[in-house]
Amino acid sequence: MSDTAWLRSLRAGRGVRPLFGAEAVVARFAEIVSVDRSERLVMIPASSQRPLLGTLPVPPDVRTRWLGSAPSDHDARLIAAGAEHRILPTLPAKMVIIDRAIVMTPVDPEDPLKGVWQITAQPLVRALVEMYQRLWGQAAEPGRWPAGLSARERAVVTLLAEGCTDQTVAEQLGLSRRTITYTVADLMDRYGARSRFHLALLLVAPTPTNYSEPLTAPSSP
Repeated sequence: MSDTAWLRSLRAGRGVRPLFGAEAVVARFAEIVSVDRSERLVMIPASSQRPLLGTLPVPPDVRTRWLGSAPSDHDARLIAAGAEHRILPTLPAKMVIIDRAIVMTPVDPEDPLKGVWQITAQPLVRALVEMYQRLWGQAAEPGRWPAGLSARERAVVTLLAEGCTDQTVAEQLGLSRRTITYTVADLMDRYGARSRFHLALLLVAPTPTNYSEPLTAPSSP
C-alpha cells in the first residue's frame, strides 16, 4: 500500500480525532505549541493548499525539519528561523509532527480543505515518524548557500527569487520594510549584484555541479 493510500485509510477512533475548519485547526495547533516543545517535523507536497496547515504559528526555539517538494515551496519563516530543509519531488501528504507525539495531517491528502486528523495513538505516530524519516533520508539537500549568509538573509533571498517585493518579504518574515531594503542593498554590494534579480540568480540554490567549493562573499578591494 502506498503512503498516500495508507493515510487515506485512517479512521476516527482512540487517538485519531478529526478537526474541521481552518479556525479549529489553527486554534488547536496554537494550543499544542503553547506548551514547551523541542521538535517539529514538517512535510509539504507541491500540490498542498495553504489554508489549513500552511499558515500556522511558528514556535520559537524548536528544532524544525522542513521537507518540501520544491525549493519554491519552502516556508521562508522557517528558513529564517534556521530550519533544516530538504527536497523530495513526490510526497504523500501535508503533515506536522510535534515532538514525535502528535501528528496533524489532512483527512484527505488530495483535498486538504476537508479537515485534519489529530493523531496521538502511539503506534500510528511511530509509523508516521518512521515514514517521515524514510522520506527525509531519500530527500536531497537544496543547493549549498554561499558561506557567510545568515538564516535571515537566506530567507530574504528565497522570497526575492519568488518575485516578492520588499514589503511582501517584510510581511512574510515579520520585519520592517526598511530592514529588508537595507539587507537587500547590503547583499547586492557584498556579491556585486547588478539588480535584485541578479542577486537571486547568484545566490539561490546553486548546485554542486556549478562549483566545487562553497561560494564566499567577494573580498573587499
